[in-house]
Amino acid sequence: MKAPESAPSYRGWVLKLIIANVIAYVFQILTAADRSPYSMSVLTYYLGLTPALVVERGFVWQIVSYMFLHSTSGFFHIFFNMYALLIFGTPIEQEWGSKRFLGYYLFCGAGAGLSILVINLISQSVAYNIPTIGASGAVFGLLLAFGVLYPNAEILLFFFVPIKAKYLVMLYGLLELYLELFGGNSSISHIGHLGGLFFGIVYFLVARRKGISFRAKIRSARKEYRAAENAPKPGPGREVQAERARQRDILVRLKNGGPAALSDDEIQYIKYLAIMKDGASPGCGDVDYNIDDKYCADCEDADACFVREVKRLMEN
Repeated sequence: MKAPESAPSYRGWVLKLIIANVIAYVFQILTAADRSPYSMSVLTYYLGLTPALVVERGFVWQIVSYMFLHSTSGFFHIFFNMYALLIFGTPIEQEWGSKRFLGYYLFCGAGAGLSILVINLISQSVAYNIPTIGASGAVFGLLLAFGVLYPNAEILLFFFVPIKAKYLVMLYGLLELYLELFGGNSSISHIGHLGGLFFGIVYFLVARRKGISFRAKIRSARKEYRAAENAPKPGPGREVQAERARQRDILVRLKNGGPAALSDDEIQYIKYLAIMKDGASPGCGDVDYNIDDKYCADCEDADACFVREVKRLMEN
């Protein structure tokens, strides 16, 4: 039987990134004996982020490539970064879709690299000539996104202390700032961690501005739509009307009684729509969905907005 054209668009960039990091880690181990003129491994010399090489030799690719290398002196550096990428990245990719997730991950990682470069260029400290490696900056960006998207989700800090995601982001941000200012010399790049958080914040601020723009456009579109309501045009078909009535009933009972108020058939119906609309991004952005609004009811993205509204209600 032929698969439907609207199959899920999830492509699993989280897994691909983990595989890429592991492959790079194996190559680092295999080439550890190959030394550069700076007495560091060849891979670290060319792909690690060394501010002096970026500025003086034009190794600008290091602002991105550094995040795929990890310390070979122990397994925990790559393990904890990949573990965080898995637990934070997976729900974000499923929420946003693979393309947006990958862009955000690389944006935060490159932003962290740029922060390391700029700060060390200004300070001209010892770190100006020392390479930085690791995906921590990008991972801190994912931590921020998880805290924004799922602020009340509980995470086990140190694997046994429950803490809400929004508080975990604040805790790590303050801790990294304190360690950078008062922690003394360290092999850990706290600037990189703070850079990942900062560029994550920048991303969400820009996204919010786009959301405001979308809201202005949707208000204008609704005015035009209502002005043309009296013009002769066919209304939605009976099947569409029945679909919206079913969705309206689900939302009302979900608001009043929570997930327990839904039947098994309705749960399966929601799961079916979630699979069919996975990765779909409504053109109106984050505008509040109102199924009783004729514009929303007739919109081609109504099912995707319904799924988004159900997720929001279940999380609350």
